[in-house]
Amino acid sequence: MAGRRRGAGPLWALGGAALGVCLAGVAGQLVEPSTAPPKPKPPPLTKETVVFWDMRLWHVVGIFSLFVLSIIITLCCVFNCRVPRTRKEIEARYLQRKAAKMYTDKLETVPPLNELTEIPGEDKKKKKKDSVDTVAIKVEEDEKNEAKKKKGEK
Repeated sequence: MAGRRRGAGPLWALGGAALGVCLAGVAGQLVEPSTAPPKPKPPPLTKETVVFWDMRLWHVVGIFSLFVLSIIITLCCVFNCRVPRTRKEIEARYLQRKAAKMYTDKLETVPPLNELTEIPGEDKKKKKKDSVDTVAIKVEEDEKNEAKKKKGEK
């Protein structure tokens, strides 16, 4: 009585069927050894191996290296990317940039050339309203106004 349980018979049968299905699946995966000779290994990759277009490996590596080197040289020439080596060069470059910035800032404050110079034959009375008077023009106008006042007083 202790060894036999009630209702255990169909469960054992179900477990046995499942085990049989699993073993059948595993047995289907087993490969039978073939009598054919093994596949030959590909030849080792050497510098004389033809890669493509009848060019050897060292040709391809050389052409690629020259291409990359030419791109690097071109970029270094187009963009001035030399790294300064001494402290003096670094300080000189800093002072140069500072002077260039100061120059551009001063240049922005200077009025356009046509407002600073007089064009020969141009009538001063017909000047544009939006133009900036220069000091010389203002002095001349003041002198004319003073001369008119003196004539008017006489």
